[in-house]
Amino acid sequence: MKKISSLKIVLAVLGLSSVASLVGSISGTIAWYAYSSRALVSYTGTSVQSTAQLQVGIKSDVVVTFDQSVSELIQDVVYEDDAYYDNENVKHYHYHYYFMKIGSGGMPSTVINSYLSAKGYATNFLEPLSSYTYATGGSFNLRNRPATNKPEIVPTDAEMTKYERIPFVFRVFDSSGNAVGGHDIFLSGAEAVAKSSQDGIINESLRLYVDRNIGSGFILNPNTRNNGETKVAGVLDLSDDGYYDFDTFTNKEYLYGEYDIETNYTLDDCLSNGLPQSSGLVDINGSQPGKTQEQLMATTFASKHYQGIKYFETLENNHITPHTSAYLGTDSVFAKRNNSGVLESNYPLCTTDTSGHKLGTVDMVVYLEGWDFSVIDQEAGHAFYLGLTFEINLV
Repeated sequence: MKKISSLKIVLAVLGLSSVASLVGSISGTIAWYAYSSRALVSYTGTSVQSTAQLQVGIKSDVVVTFDQSVSELIQDVVYEDDAYYDNENVKHYHYHYYFMKIGSGGMPSTVINSYLSAKGYATNFLEPLSSYTYATGGSFNLRNRPATNKPEIVPTDAEMTKYERIPFVFRVFDSSGNAVGGHDIFLSGAEAVAKSSQDGIINESLRLYVDRNIGSGFILNPNTRNNGETKVAGVLDLSDDGYYDFDTFTNKEYLYGEYDIETNYTLDDCLSNGLPQSSGLVDINGSQPGKTQEQLMATTFASKHYQGIKYFETLENNHITPHTSAYLGTDSVFAKRNNSGVLESNYPLCTTDTSGHKLGTVDMVVYLEGWDFSVIDQEAGHAFYLGLTFEINLV
């Protein structure tokens, strides 16, 4: 697979919302390296900001060593009821809660990167993966890209070095500085937008899987207000030779990904006889809607049919149904104020415990959906901004 020029991606911090709510937010910097229809992402950091009444931290089951420049700002919270002793009678804790101290101004990227490095997750590179077939609330499992010219091979589970899983923990304080329980933590903002009008659509590949313990998880696509789905099957030019991939022994095009075939039909029944000469550019996957053949741009998703090769003339109404990965849009996830000015959402991230230590936790998996049509070579050199905003009702 070829590697082409780098692409810097900047994650911008969203501003605080109204005085009736309290906020934490994420920011950082990313750079991309695209090859074929998949991209490698250099990830240089995520930072978190919070107000005095909403404290954001990381829940870690390993001890993390932080850079001296920030270590004095970190509050390493452990609880005695979580202590245990090893065979040598040395005291340990199942979890460390690394909060930034109140008034410290937020959580720098070095803090989160230190945790990710200690756990073995990606810190410098993200590689596009896929959930493949996924329905909201169902089982979520990231897997690797299809194998070039080997569509029969089931993609392997994604290595943790290719994505990031950040276990956020929250504490809410009242005006007296006491941690209080029973407060929902909401997501009220998420933006992934191109840096400028010249910066393409690479931002559209970003996905967040929100793994909740107060309800089912979901994939959030921060690029759209509406719920939708990504097709996880298609005819592709992964070999980057200008033609849709095909089997040189059977002279048949490959169909990658996950799909259903109508009863009593086979893939052979869905193929058309080979062309006397190679076709011009076609967009069998529908990656560039509304464009004429003359307007099409050659990508992994839009390519040519090679002469003499049995080919897929269409994937629509051709006895084939591609599987999809469903996602929620921001309108479904973001908290909104009711007539009384109270934040509400069908998808709160977590609720602080009413007993114990008054903590709320949620894991967020940051990854790139490789089947998204925006992940193409032509997007190299482009940039986008991403921001997330956590919010609670006033205590």
